[in-house]
Amino acid sequence: MKAAVKCGEEFTQPMSFESDGYSIIEMPELNHEELASFNKMPRDRHSLQRHRTIRLTQYFGYCETNQWIFAPLPKRHYVQSLEYIKLSEAGGVPRYREQLQIDPSSLIARVMDNLPVDRAELFHVNVNQIRVTVNKTFKGVTVPEGPHRDGHEYSVIAVATRHNVCGGETQVIEPKTNHIVFRKTLAENEAILIDDERYIHFASNIEASHGEEGYRDIWVIEINRWKNRAYGPLHDLTSCKGATK
Repeated sequence: MKAAVKCGEEFTQPMSFESDGYSIIEMPELNHEELASFNKMPRDRHSLQRHRTIRLTQYFGYCETNQWIFAPLPKRHYVQSLEYIKLSEAGGVPRYREQLQIDPSSLIARVMDNLPVDRAELFHVNVNQIRVTVNKTFKGVTVPEGPHRDGHEYSVIAVATRHNVCGGETQVIEPKTNHIVFRKTLAENEAILIDDERYIHFASNIEASHGEEGYRDIWVIEINRWKNRAYGPLHDLTSCKGATK
């Protein structure tokens, strides 16, 4: 079902996305149902050596009469190109994902309103809902791929909840020099927008602040103009070339 959200709600920040290629924004606060949905996610069966639960829905998006419209696309396996993701369990591997159980339209709209996008364009948007848990059995590995590009035009990491954890510092990195140009431990309801064609990014592991267990809930939102979409059979075929079967 399509969802409509008004365009144009922006937050000013000291940094400029257009000049810096990254910026921090405030995200809409989640309601009880949205927060509780993180408790009902399946394990990532492609990453069983870590305690990660995950959902994903892919969307077609456009802006019309000052409203963002986001419609779920037909469900497909999630494929990231080997060109960008070198981790054997992920790069070029069709990964199964259950779809989101809540509507993230307000989150996507907040992001789109803070990116230098042409509202006359059509868009492909991935919304990943992820919980990483640290406990006595599992390390809190947030980015098993290491510093990387996602293979999209824009990548967004937004924190929903930090429960009894420290760490999880997000880093924006210049790929030619590996110089960290920006680093920040994102707070709840805070997001970083990244030009994924300009930078690579990373996040440090989380650790329990007290006792043995904690978790970090995040959204990873990936955006492309529709003509550059990372969705569909042609994308899957190209992204899987050379993958180990």
